Amino acid sequence: MYAASSLKVLADALTLSRGVIAILLLRARDFGDPANVVRFVVLLTLLGWTTDVCDGNLARASGRTGGRIASADFAMDILMMWSGGYAFARAGIIPSATFIGYSVLMAVAALFSRFNRAVVLGFCAPLSGLPLVVSYVYAPRYFVIFALWIAIVLVADWKRFTQVVDSFVDALPDPERRFIRGILGHLGFHHTGPSR
Repeated sequence: MYAASSLKVLADALTLSRGVIAILLLRARDFGDPANVVRFVVLLTLLGWTTDVCDGNLARASGRTGGRIASADFAMDILMMWSGGYAFARAGIIPSATFIGYSVLMAVAALFSRFNRAVVLGFCAPLSGLPLVVSYVYAPRYFVIFALWIAIVLVADWKRFTQVVDSFVDALPDPERRFIRGILGHLGFHHTGPSR
């Protein structure tokens, strides 16, 4: 009982740590060289995604996956992704006007869709890939590190990845959901059931 409780506390702390990472990204200042900003964002993003992988596994191991902090997991992920983009825009690595426009469009789409998970994830996908793409240009060694991290996580927990894909597809309206399921089925993905 105590071990399960400790695992849940640790899982919740890891979830909240992505909020701290987002604050660090928002407060990032110009490091003089764009490559330094990219390294900073990539390292914090990798740390954040590692906490995201671990918090879910720990919560499931504790047998207690719900709760107020656990329900903020998705919001913490979004905040961290958006904050990384903000750091890049602030440093002039990506155009500020483009980032602002994209952020407004994302917020409007989220509101009009009533925060539909598929819509929000659709807008977050470019933000989550931004550190990888930018590191390819400004800090190639960090690109390799990020790409290896992705490969390791996918190999280590492919089933969980397919569950996340399923949760995205499940949030789509019916005609699109059937269409995407058909494409994914041809690619070897099979519906794994609820992701929670």
